[in-house]
Amino acid sequence: MEYRDVVRDVLSDEKLHRFTAATLNESMRYLGFSEALISEFLHNLNNLDVPAFIEKHKSELEDIELGHFFRELVPEYFSTYVVPEVPEKGKILDLGCGLGTLLGRLVARGTNRALVGIDIKASPEWESLERENVRMEVIKEDAFLPFLENEQPDIVTATWVFHHMEYDEQERYLRSLYAALKEGAAVVVLEDSYAQTLSPESGEVRYEAFMELSPDERLKVMGALDWIANRIFSMRTTMPVPFAYRTLEDWKRLFEEVGFTVTKTRFLGFPENRDVNTPQSVLVAHK
Repeated sequence: MEYRDVVRDVLSDEKLHRFTAATLNESMRYLGFSEALISEFLHNLNNLDVPAFIEKHKSELEDIELGHFFRELVPEYFSTYVVPEVPEKGKILDLGCGLGTLLGRLVARGTNRALVGIDIKASPEWESLERENVRMEVIKEDAFLPFLENEQPDIVTATWVFHHMEYDEQERYLRSLYAALKEGAAVVVLEDSYAQTLSPESGEVRYEAFMELSPDERLKVMGALDWIANRIFSMRTTMPVPFAYRTLEDWKRLFEEVGFTVTKTRFLGFPENRDVNTPQSVLVAHK
């Protein structure tokens, strides 16, 4: 799904453009993009010729975003913020496993008896992860509930998955999870999400600037940054960016409405090792 018109609206608003450009300048420098690329990108942010920009800087985008960020920073990020929340025993299902990065870290931990990753499309990286107790499969939404009922995982993980679904799709997946999982099963979620009642664990200055925006503006900026990260930095043309964000409190309410018991919430705030500075939260729930 394409929302480039909404991104244009964000960047045409002077206040939101200033905020977005400032946070991009910070995150791009942190990742290690060249001064030439950063300058060209930010100077043309409003009317960037995306295909031409990607073609010109493809090698650097691959090295920095697909290489340094996804293959070096994201694994460490998951090890710091997600793996400690995942129970060490039982069968894990990684929902929306992508490249298999989290599965790789859980395989390295070596404590869970079985690990299964699913996504709506396959990734070449899956082959390197497959072992006797590890497998990856392509599962579309219409096959999700029967798959869950057959697999009966003890733990479900979902990292940066739900905000790539429309709001009603998020709810459908959660209801399918609750219907199929056995009593005591855990769900561990990492999401682009901010809290209204918790202080951030990191990035206090970024948080204060972010909270000066209105609630609607916050969601728009998060969507614009996510669109830029996926469409430009990661050069993806198929990843949905529907701007379907919820606050941590809203996620907690939704999980509880479905029937889960939320046992832990963490507002990570704005950790350093990100390609774009969107707020991050972790939620753990049990059936």
